Formats: sequence, structure tokens, C-alpha cells
Amino acid sequence: MQKSKTETLIQKYLSHQLNEQELEELKLWIEEDASHREIFVKLLSLHHVNNQLNLLHQFDKEASWKSIQHRCNRSHTIHRRIAIYSSAAAIAILIGITSILYFNGQKPVPAIAQNEQPQQSPLPKNTETPKATWVQANHSVVPLYENQREINGSHINNGEIIFPQESDSPHKPKLDTELLQNKIIVPKGSEYAIVLADGTKVKMNADSHIDFPVQFGDTREVTLEGEAMFEVTHDEARPFIIKTHDHAIYVLGTTFNISAYPDEELSVTLIEGKLKVNAPSGEYYLLPGEHYSSAQSKVSKVDTEFYISWTEGAMEFDAMPFPLLIARLSRCYNVDIQIASKELETMKFTGVIFRNKPLDFALDIIHRVSDVKFEKKGETILVKKQ
Repeated sequence: MQKSKTETLIQKYLSHQLNEQELEELKLWIEEDASHREIFVKLLSLHHVNNQLNLLHQFDKEASWKSIQHRCNRSHTIHRRIAIYSSAAAIAILIGITSILYFNGQKPVPAIAQNEQPQQSPLPKNTETPKATWVQANHSVVPLYENQREINGSHINNGEIIFPQESDSPHKPKLDTELLQNKIIVPKGSEYAIVLADGTKVKMNADSHIDFPVQFGDTREVTLEGEAMFEVTHDEARPFIIKTHDHAIYVLGTTFNISAYPDEELSVTLIEGKLKVNAPSGEYYLLPGEHYSSAQSKVSKVDTEFYISWTEGAMEFDAMPFPLLIARLSRCYNVDIQIASKELETMKFTGVIFRNKPLDFALDIIHRVSDVKFEKKGETILVKKQ
């Protein structure tokens, strides 16, 4: 494979643009020589650790490749960065390229014993399995499937429910419709999308739920627990308010992500527009590309891709504490995974997990490139240090 071709494939991988044929070519190049794998893993680590190689398709190709070569040739610099990460017990791994580390036809050793291997799929495929649950204002419970007929004026199709729109009946809603609350509950192992009465789009992540009125009145207020991506319809006269944990997020019209799972920090990442976060510690204003963290009680500039990649089927992590990674995997795949070795609680994870890959593949790759092993005990998967 020519150098220029390798360069292009690596750049396209880092920007999530590889097609199936290019993916196979990259796999072959990595498997040609152990040094190729070492270079690739180093580049992946540099990409996530420094955020300097993000979205490489926007940069000049030749200049990017020279920068990559320069970093690889400076072995002492790379070793120093790897040493820093090793001291923090960090993992820089690739998850999602099929069998990328299975060299020379070696038979893979499963992370979990074969007779205990969990049978998992990344997302429910059975159309008979509800993608979400709709608790109506009258407390009746309606399971929501991938494709479904109209229910009470709400259209359901392709994993999305569209509620009756205000634009179809612009008169002021009655007080009782403002007070009556709907709830959408998204279970572990699933995702679901909602279009609220004002046209606001909400994409819900696994193990999340949102409460909202049948119709909005003079204000638009919802309550969220879990994670969701919002595209709020602009309405200067009616602010959109999201209440979660002990915070309130105010917005007129913008795109942003909120992660507010129980026992985890609240994080708000702004993609477009402007919003205000009311927190116990004060008020915080966000501009595009900024991130609020309740753990640090501050706003900082971030690579937003790490916080919204889940909406495109890939989850990117940058030095994420291992316990949080395990919690994400448990929600994503609807399994009980627990850390059984205390020393793993200080590990950190940098890499990419693709949702269309099964859990056993992800665990096997983690097992192969890190100092951990997985054991099945009943319905629980234990993570231990090797």
C-alpha cells in the first residue's frame, strides 16, 4: 500500500468517513506488520489525548501527513506521552474495526469463557420489543415500537414519535392541557426520538426519561433524567426550560446535549446558539463549542464530538474514568457489568465504541489490549485486573 493511500485511510478513519472497502484496506495494512499496528495505536492515542488531529478531513492532506510523520519520528515524545497515560492507567484502544487485532489468522481467545459468553446485540432488533414507553397524561401506558400506526393523533415511525403540532392548531391551549404531563421512558439498550408540540426535536439516549406537557402554554418546560440531544425551536416569547438534577437550562432556540444520569455529574454541551445554566453555584452562559460541568462548576471550551457522537452511532471517550465507561456500556447494551478489582477504578479510557458492534466484541477487544479480563457470574459480568 502506498504511503499516500495509507495517509488517506488513517485520516478518513479518524474523521469517521471510511467505507467498507477502505476499512478492509486499512485492516490489511495494520496486519501487514506489527509496527503498523503500533503506529496506528499511537496515532489514535494522540488524536484523543491532544484533540489536535480531530476532524482531519478539514486540513490539508500533505501537511497533516507530515505532522503525523513528525510525531511518530519523535519517539521520545511519543514514549513520554504514553508514559504519562500509563501512569494514569489509561487505555488507548480501538473498538469497532472487526478483528483488527487478530493477526496472522490466530484464533481469538474470548474475554469470557465460551460456555458463559453472553448473547448480546447492540440494539434491540426485534420489532416486537418496545423501543420506548409512553406514559400518557391519563396514566395509561403505551409501548412504542420501531414502526407503529397513529396513536391519539401522534405519529410513530422509524423510532420516532411526533406529537400533534401547535402549528396545526395555533389557538392558545387550555389550562388543563398545559398541566397534563406526558412521559417518554427509554430503557437500557435503546434510543428514541421525539418531536414535541412546538416542533422541538429530542433524541433520547438509553436509560433516560423526559416529562413534558400535552401542550405548551406561555413557557415551554420539560424535565429530563438521563441523556438527550435537543434541537429547540426558536420562540423568543416563550423560553424553553429544561429542569434536571438541581439545575435549570434556559434557551430560546439552539442545539445542545445534556447528560444528567443519577449519581453522575451533570454536563451540558452547546453546539449552536446560546443558553444559560442556573446551578446552585451560580449562573453560567454557554457559547457554541463550550461545555458546562457540575463537577467543576465551570464552563470550558471542548471538542463537542466527544459529547454528541452517540447520536451518530459512535461513542467517543477522552480519558474517561473506567467506572463511567462501564456504566455507559451497561446502559448501552442493557447488561449488568461491575468492576471487581479496586485498582481499575483509577483507570481511564480513550477510544471509540461503535454501537453497531455487539457487546462481546467490545469486551474481547478491551481484554486484548488492556490489563483486564471479564468473567460471567450469573447475569452479571465482572471486570477484573489480569
